[in-house]
Amino acid sequence: MKSNSRPIDQWLSEIHREQSDYVPLVLERILAEAARSEASDTHFQPGKNGMEVRFRQDGVLHVLGVLPEELTAQFAARLKVLANLLTYQIAVPQEGRIRSGVVPGVDKEMRVSTVPTLYGERVVVRFFSEETRYQYADELGLPPDIRDRMLQAARRNSGAVLLTGPSGSGKTTTAYALLRELADRGETTRSIVTLEDPIEHALEGIAQVEIRRQNDLTLDKMIKYMMRQDPEVLFVGEIRDRVTAEAAMQAALTGHLLITTFHAGSAAESVGRLYEIGIEPFAMRSGISCVLCQRLVRRLCPACAEKHTDGIALTIGREHCVAGRSDTAPFEIAEYSFPKGCEQCNGTGYAGRVLLAESLPLEKANVMRAMFDRPDMQAIGELAVQNGMIPMSARAVALIESHVSSPQEIHRVFG
Repeated sequence: MKSNSRPIDQWLSEIHREQSDYVPLVLERILAEAARSEASDTHFQPGKNGMEVRFRQDGVLHVLGVLPEELTAQFAARLKVLANLLTYQIAVPQEGRIRSGVVPGVDKEMRVSTVPTLYGERVVVRFFSEETRYQYADELGLPPDIRDRMLQAARRNSGAVLLTGPSGSGKTTTAYALLRELADRGETTRSIVTLEDPIEHALEGIAQVEIRRQNDLTLDKMIKYMMRQDPEVLFVGEIRDRVTAEAAMQAALTGHLLITTFHAGSAAESVGRLYEIGIEPFAMRSGISCVLCQRLVRRLCPACAEKHTDGIALTIGREHCVAGRSDTAPFEIAEYSFPKGCEQCNGTGYAGRVLLAESLPLEKANVMRAMFDRPDMQAIGELAVQNGMIPMSARAVALIESHVSSPQEIHRVFG
């Protein structure tokens, strides 16, 4: 954590229960504290003893306390009012937005998602990151070789740039930085359109379209419609199924630059996942120009990190192993640091996050040929390493050895 947030019971004690605006004031305080502490999400989880409040900070959930049980429905209703949702509709999920400035002390837009549960409506509020952060590709913290490979692929007139990783790994942030790069720093003006669900930030000079499922405008249909809008660059928020993948790859094969995100645990797994959902080898080989996989790892708090010199053996999961190592071969690390926790980091031992990434060297002919032969993802990963790819596992170990992160954090992120 980055703030000195106090327990929720202390916040509640500062607001008189008899006040008519008690619920709005409590929620304003919670959301303002979440924004101040740079939480990415705030969870309002109903239970038999009340509504538990959790902040997600640096990718990890922290419990702050419990709101009164008898007011659970009122807290959910107030959040729905702020997001312009139907307060009387409690049996179906809803999604909405809270605009910047609507809640005092919160200058960020928020997305509100509700879903009915056994004890009432569960509400999750996501804070969109500040528009001024990570404007361009060179501000993301990507290794220079990966950044240059991504930018080189983005300068082409066609092909697909796949930004992959698990949920919450910063894929959309990377995509936005790349889009700003093309719009602001490109050698020529290009027609750029996006298809998003939802739109997180307004991007100057780019036509952004939000997918409206209630109008039966699915992502694959919208890709086909947008092809008639004379785009040169198309950003598809996320590929989730075969029909969307086929429509997106068709765009990449017909003279358009495609930028899209995709859920996968490694760069090699990204290729395997596309094969699994039905993308043909010729489309993969001809259409994909860059495959990047990334993850976010918490940084140790510099004020309280505790150094150890007794050595440690670290094992990272199968899909992240370096070529030539067995699935269970541990990395031997001589020195490392553990999170201790202090006032500055609210006792977590961590402050901020660092980006880890790997990218398939598709410029190597044998790596590109291997994609056509449908090898398994382990074989693709090993071949990529043999051709110069530094896997995320090796970069993760380097973070431990340089005392930037801890063995526990690497295990949490990679398994």
